[in-house]
Amino acid sequence: MKMRALISWIALFLLAWVTPAGAAPLSLTLTLERPLGLYTAYWQEQGPPLSLAQAETLYQNGQFSPTQATVPDFGIGAKPVWLHLAVQNPTALPLTRRLVLENSWLDAIDVYFSRNGKAQAVYHLGDGQPFSRRPIPSRFFTLEYTFAPGQSDIYFRIATPDPMVVPLYLLTQDEARQRESKQEYAYGLIYGFLIALMAYNAMLFFSLGSLRFLFYALYLAMFISMNVTYTGHGFAWIWPDSVKWQLWSHPLLIYTYALSGLVFASRFLDTQENFPRIHRGLVRYGAASGLLMAATVLFHSQLYALLVSFVFVFLFSFIMLALGIVAVRAGHKPARYFLIAALAAMVGAMLTTLSVWGFIPFSGWTYHAVEIGMLLDATLLALALAYQFRVGQEERAKAEQLAQKDPLTGLNNRRAFYDKTAAPWSTAQRTKRCMSVMLIDIDWFKHINDTLGHAHGDKVLVAIARLLQASVRQSDVLARWGGEEFIVFLPETSPDEALQLAHRLRKGIAQLRIPHANGETSVTASFGVAQKEVDHETLDALIASADRLLYQSKQEGRDRISSGPFLQCEAGR
Repeated sequence: MKMRALISWIALFLLAWVTPAGAAPLSLTLTLERPLGLYTAYWQEQGPPLSLAQAETLYQNGQFSPTQATVPDFGIGAKPVWLHLAVQNPTALPLTRRLVLENSWLDAIDVYFSRNGKAQAVYHLGDGQPFSRRPIPSRFFTLEYTFAPGQSDIYFRIATPDPMVVPLYLLTQDEARQRESKQEYAYGLIYGFLIALMAYNAMLFFSLGSLRFLFYALYLAMFISMNVTYTGHGFAWIWPDSVKWQLWSHPLLIYTYALSGLVFASRFLDTQENFPRIHRGLVRYGAASGLLMAATVLFHSQLYALLVSFVFVFLFSFIMLALGIVAVRAGHKPARYFLIAALAAMVGAMLTTLSVWGFIPFSGWTYHAVEIGMLLDATLLALALAYQFRVGQEERAKAEQLAQKDPLTGLNNRRAFYDKTAAPWSTAQRTKRCMSVMLIDIDWFKHINDTLGHAHGDKVLVAIARLLQASVRQSDVLARWGGEEFIVFLPETSPDEALQLAHRLRKGIAQLRIPHANGETSVTASFGVAQKEVDHETLDALIASADRLLYQSKQEGRDRISSGPFLQCEAGR
């Protein structure tokens, strides 16, 4: 008996897998994790709506066609469809099962349980009615039914302008709960990651003021909004009583998601500045599609709204990819991240769009491809924004550095000199410490330019600048003050130390030899060294004193050092 029972079970199992769809009933004792499309047969209405009796007659007469996919997919805007599923309870006891149609956007679903040609129960589901009317509060269309021993027939009539995808499952309560828990954990991770990334970029916008971060946060927000509407989370959690918005949220949020992506891309890649013709094309494309979407709303055409939104998001993927390619070819460094991100998002969006449209088989992977692609897209775009921010910071630092450097000698310019002397000057004012300023002027420099040319004169300036850089201390501030003038700010330096440095510099300059085509050039320099005194209320006043002493050196014959009377002070060195 045991061997006979085992053979019967094996035969029943094989029959369920190899028999043409709809020819053999589904046994409730089998554990099937795959959708039940291959166990169903369908009929598509071509005229007025059919009654259950008419549908049963058509099925009994062999008019229903076998379903050729595990997930029946009739595409967008399909005519109403009848599905038949035969269920066999081979036991002697009633068995309760949970019937789950894992789809959240079908407008009207009529479910009929029939036995021996007589209707046993009727359920009316769909997002065309408030969420509270669902027999089981699930984001999918779910109900429980107790099957009597023997065969039962289930008929479904489905009508919707949305993509008519029918992933059908028949599970025990535990199986259904486990499946739903796994899905909710997965969505928890997805939404948690995206919301955290969105909040982080919003904070960056408020702290840094860069619109790139704001538009990226909005792009993520619109993806989450679009996702919660077609996964059913929005209807279950946010707008359970707003049936009209549930029906229109799909096309409108799909459109706004793609539009927000184009806005972010144009800002991230600076299309208005870098690619003005492309930018104008994007603006016109967005405006034209927006007018089409507004017209569908005005004329209450949900089907055409869905068509516009799906075409727009489909083309959006290619546009993002094309923008990335153009930007990379133009040398936009962060665009490399953008291009890879756009490719990941495009593949994900295309797979999901094509699967729900019915062009490729619908499966868990193709249905969730847009979410997987978006996670990769969001991560890579976050890296791109970080890279772009770092490059921007480096460019600003470089620009600021260049703005404070003399382009010929590489020394500080006047602006940098004042910036770097502000703090030590303020300290010296408070502490009464020693401080000196040294002005240096190259003697007869105009004669060098006139006789040997400005290019050679520049070599002389560079040679002296290098000598000065190698001679001053790290705490001193050296700058090119004018054409052939240099200045050294000497904080906490005694007068004797300042004069010793001046003598070393004068001798070092006199020993320089700068070669040219007909020989070598030797130069000398004049110095003015001033110590900070009580009447020097500002740094400019101290510099003016050094300038007067420099003029004195030049008047007395050049190649010399002039300094004023020095007072006693505390050097701190």
